[in-house]
Amino acid sequence: MLQELDTKEAGIFAFAAAIDADRRNSNNKSHYSQEQIRRALSVRDLIDTAFTYSKLYINYRKKFIAVKAEGARRKDQLAREVLDLFTANGYSVVSTPQGMIVRLDK
Repeated sequence: MLQELDTKEAGIFAFAAAIDADRRNSNNKSHYSQEQIRRALSVRDLIDTAFTYSKLYINYRKKFIAVKAEGARRKDQLAREVLDLFTANGYSVVSTPQGMIVRLDK
């Protein structure tokens, strides 16, 4: 159910990588319908309710929308139900060293 991703630090290029990611995020958002954006916002709100985290945001990628929760920790049993709801709706939940990503395919 929960996948693991192998990620690497950007090092000295972190600032440039952040600017590029923000630009790509803005460009890609226009490729999604209002319904897809609403679903991503609903996923974000459910994560906000069921988890504690240090940072929560949405990335609009070319092939999917990623809702990221950095430093995500379960608050209670509701978190398990939320994760089950995500997988039942066809969203993939990925665990990374930074936190959790919920992917909504295009």
